[in-house]
Amino acid sequence: METFILKCTNGILKVYEDKVVISRNTFGGFISQSLKGDKTFFYNDLTAIEYRKPTIMANGYIKFIAAGTQEINQGVGKLGMTTANAAKDPNTLILRAFNKEIPKKSEEIYNYILEKIQKGKNANVNNISSADEIMKFKKLLDEGIISQDEFDKKKQELL
Repeated sequence: METFILKCTNGILKVYEDKVVISRNTFGGFISQSLKGDKTFFYNDLTAIEYRKPTIMANGYIKFIAAGTQEINQGVGKLGMTTANAAKDPNTLILRAFNKEIPKKSEEIYNYILEKIQKGKNANVNNISSADEIMKFKKLLDEGIISQDEFDKKKQELL
């Protein structure tokens, strides 16, 4: 079940608890991306997210950046104009100007996704730190500096 759904100029953004899905199942999505199908990004795979809030007079965009994806410069302009590059980028959704609800909803979604990405990065850092600590205590055990019981106790604390 989606947490958020945002209809954009060139597709639909579906936000879930563990991932985001870009669907091109709209007229604008078909025009810009043809029949490429949905694109899924799990939060742990995202390295960054770019966001430009739309205004009454200018389009905005939300772009997902993951390792191994091709970087395309964005361009959204005044009076709802969007560059061809921005529309063709498979990782970008154009946020329509002239819509009062889109800026507030897109900013809420952006903040939600940003928080999910940051939580994933913090979890990875904590896992690496715990693993490093266990390796240090294993070395102390192997050298006879601490006992097996002390090692097991510390390992449980870290896990």
